[in-house]
Amino acid sequence: MMMLKIVLCLLFVSIPGLSQTTAQLDRVKKDAVQFQGEINDLIAGAPGILVLQSAKATYLDMYGVVVTVEVALERPRNPFSASRSPEELRTVVSERRQQVQTRLSTFLKQRVPSLESIGAAQSVTVIVHLMNTNPADVPNLPSQLIFSVKKQDAASSQIQVREF
Repeated sequence: MMMLKIVLCLLFVSIPGLSQTTAQLDRVKKDAVQFQGEINDLIAGAPGILVLQSAKATYLDMYGVVVTVEVALERPRNPFSASRSPEELRTVVSERRQQVQTRLSTFLKQRVPSLESIGAAQSVTVIVHLMNTNPADVPNLPSQLIFSVKKQDAASSQIQVREF
């Protein structure tokens, strides 16, 4: 009888925690879907940049949200398109990389503080995989741009950008 009372007490205590966890996960899913779409629109809206793999968001407990997306900053060279010189190609790729970096940094500064699904101490990281479609002409293109920011630091422009 005593064991039954203990089990019932534990059950009643754990049910409110379960509903809070479910509500939190529902908010995370809603924010993740919206965040993915916004990042896809942001990158696809930049002229000349191709989204190869659309944004995918994941929530990591105790960390926050991680989003990955794969892009090409220039179409691969082919015999049917007007060819650019290697210098022109490097210039265009560099400008587009800077454009992606500026757009994502601005977006994260504006959007991260309004995310309701993560706590103030949690982070948002966006990993942009860069597909080098012309490696002979652009040999030093990084393979990833990683943007990280804590929710509490987003408004103060403390976004870390790393290249790998």
